Amino acid sequence: MDGKDGTMRRRMLALIALGALCISSGRKIRHWYLRWGATDEELDRSMPMDEHASSPKLSSTMAITIDAPPEEVWPWLVQIGEPPRAGYYSYTTIERLVGLHVVNRDTIMSEYQTVEVGQALDKAGMMRVLAVDPGHSLVLGPPEGTSVRSTWAFALYPYGEGATRLVTRVHGTWSYRELLRSTNPLTWPMYLLIEPGAFIMERKMLREIRRLAERNGSAAR
Repeated sequence: MDGKDGTMRRRMLALIALGALCISSGRKIRHWYLRWGATDEELDRSMPMDEHASSPKLSSTMAITIDAPPEEVWPWLVQIGEPPRAGYYSYTTIERLVGLHVVNRDTIMSEYQTVEVGQALDKAGMMRVLAVDPGHSLVLGPPEGTSVRSTWAFALYPYGEGATRLVTRVHGTWSYRELLRSTNPLTWPMYLLIEPGAFIMERKMLREIRRLAERNGSAAR
């Protein structure tokens, strides 16, 4: 009996240790992707409309260095959105799996170089322009009255000799009760994939904007 009890205890301790390891690793991975590429200074610096989602339940800041000045990066950023706009420069296969029929453009579209506050950049009207400072920053988010109050901010900062730091920040807050009440229970497990999924898509977007801006800059030079 003692032998069986001892074996059971050892198995239980092993499972507890494995669970603790998974939780610890998950926290480290989450800490990494919620600040991918961003410096401590960029994390601490305020960005446009941070106050729109005060005390956010989710806050991520990502950044990338682009070897082109802000004025050469802005045209790629301002034209984002669902067709006929330029897309989101991310993985179209994944976007189509969630119902977005997006085509990513690799040219600057002169007809989409201006946006206005209140303008929707998607067909569902859930990604609206909340603030814009042409050439410097763009803030997107859902309209008032939705279960999630959030901002997706982009800002361009001059960096060194002719380079740019493109910094993005997501602030989001919500009512779990309202969110669960308004969605199908079968979809609730999918919420676990939102954070890592958004990171994968946004990192691709930043890298693609860098590629396009640097390619155009090199060609012009």
